[in-house]
Parts: sequence; C-alpha cells; structure tokens
Amino acid sequence: MTENGNEETEHHLREAVRHLSEAQDGDLRKTNAVALEEVSDTVSTILHEQDDEE
Repeated sequence: MTENGNEETEHHLREAVRHLSEAQDGDLRKTNAVALEEVSDTVSTILHEQDDEE
C-alpha cells in the first residue's frame, strides 16, 4: 500500500471510530442506526480500496 493509501485508510478508520463514538454518546444529530450505517459504509470503502490495490 502506498503512503497516500495508508493515510486514506487511516482517515476512513478514524471516521468509522468517530461515527461509533457519536452513536454511543447518543449524539442527537444522528440515530444509532444512521451512525452504524455510516460505519458499515466506511469499512466497506476501506475493503474495496484494499481490493483495488491488490
């Protein structure tokens, strides 16, 4: 994986963690279902990027 790819993966993982934290904290701007969907989308994006690089 390139350095840029690593940075992008790290960014996506941090976004996933942020979404989970918001769901756990009961962020009123999002429902838990929406936050979990965003995490799922983020993880899927990471997996697709890794597949494309292989």
